[in-house]
Amino acid sequence: MSQQVTKKPVKRLGPFKIRQSTVQRFYDIHSWLGVIGGLVFFVCIFSGTLALFEQELTAWEHPETRFEDGTTKPIDELLAIARTELDDPHDMFVWLPTPYTGGLEARSFTDGTLDRVHIDPVSGEVVERPGRGALQFLTLLHTDLHLPRPFGRYLVGLLGVFMMMSLISGVMAHPKAIRDLFLLRWRPKLRLTYSDLHKQVGVWGLIFGMVMAATGAVIGLLGLFAPIMVLSAFGGDVGKATEAFSGPHREETGIEAPMLPVSPLIDDLEARHPGSKVGSLFFHHWGDETAEVTLNLERDPYREMATGEGHRVSLVDGETVFVSTFTSRGVGTRLFGTVQPLHYGLFGGLGLKMIYFVSGLLLALGIVTGTLIWLERRRPAAVNGVIPRDRYFWLGRLHLGVSLGLVLASALALAAGRFAPGTVEPVFWSIWLLVLAGSFVVPNAFMATRVGGFTVAVILCAIAIGDLFGSALQTPATTQVSYVLLAIGLLTAALSSLSPKHRVGTRPTLKPARVEA
Repeated sequence: MSQQVTKKPVKRLGPFKIRQSTVQRFYDIHSWLGVIGGLVFFVCIFSGTLALFEQELTAWEHPETRFEDGTTKPIDELLAIARTELDDPHDMFVWLPTPYTGGLEARSFTDGTLDRVHIDPVSGEVVERPGRGALQFLTLLHTDLHLPRPFGRYLVGLLGVFMMMSLISGVMAHPKAIRDLFLLRWRPKLRLTYSDLHKQVGVWGLIFGMVMAATGAVIGLLGLFAPIMVLSAFGGDVGKATEAFSGPHREETGIEAPMLPVSPLIDDLEARHPGSKVGSLFFHHWGDETAEVTLNLERDPYREMATGEGHRVSLVDGETVFVSTFTSRGVGTRLFGTVQPLHYGLFGGLGLKMIYFVSGLLLALGIVTGTLIWLERRRPAAVNGVIPRDRYFWLGRLHLGVSLGLVLASALALAAGRFAPGTVEPVFWSIWLLVLAGSFVVPNAFMATRVGGFTVAVILCAIAIGDLFGSALQTPATTQVSYVLLAIGLLTAALSSLSPKHRVGTRPTLKPARVEA
């Protein structure tokens, strides 16, 4: 009698065959990465979608820094005002005024302490900006999780590595996701809806998610590995490595010399690089014979991704000392120069940032739906007492409080940054903690999510209308921001109206206990 050989079940991932046991192994890895790191992933991704617009919302958040384009004082006059206001202007970093960022900002470091000043570019008066804005606060949440530096940034970099692992394991765990690319079963059962949404977001946003995770890991872990790589490339010679990237080091001599005006240097550099503008300046040894200024040239983002050049120019004779650029040191350096523009969408204008914004929100939705799938799979076991019901309840409400609380707190922080400067941090943390605590006592989590979505919509619409009709000065940049916020608020209200008010689908059947003979 011939022995029948049973074949191990296989599944297909495109043209490839994968064993069922391998698929299950990747499914377990994907599930546990999502459950353990899902909340932190969500915090980083959602805050990152808002951090994209830090530059665009600076002048919107601080109406006192707005100005009408073409009416500003000469740059050298504004720089002279900044030097009189700062304690030690010998080494000074300056952001030049733009319609998005508002007036001129200058910073200097004295004995390890930061001194800064904001100047109205039209009147030349010093502007008081109470506290940091909401977008600056949320950007730090994205880059450092508000943990001590550099440990917060290293943790975010490691999260990027784990997110790549989660995305790869998710593709391997759902071999039929590509086949079901357009499948979306709406509300027959919650678990089916969550599963379809999760797979749709995962497949359509896979490339975007991988790029964001990889570039985020590089940016976050750069401070940890860059010194090792640089020193190994230059045989441990710190001075040689520093000179290769920033040019020759010049010590201050203490001999005074007359300084050249900066405006002609800026005009000359921009004339030699059409389509580019000088966005910031870094002064070294002001007043000394070794004085220099680094003109940071920002190229047209529509023409080039690896943007940014630093031109070190002598303030005594106007000669170029050194040019630092990502585009002239080989393929490796050029690729490295694309990491930050690629991560923050700096190479395509506001339209590209809006695409990043929507893609980031969908990626965050994928994390939420993944957690809901994991919880829904275990709901029957929790109802039947197979697993502790309290554990199921507490984990679900924790995810509700963290995710919904972050969205509500961010919206109210934006309102505080615009209409109650200096209260961003207490408003953000108190609202997030309040929603987190309330999520454990609300009787209906579905209705709480729906109400939370409508609340966010009302907040966004209110602050947009409030700025449009309550600001003394409107610029094209700030008006554009208000209209975008109004559109996002209306879209949020529409999407919230589609969310379920209560659990839909069949209730889990109570199975009788098995009776042993």
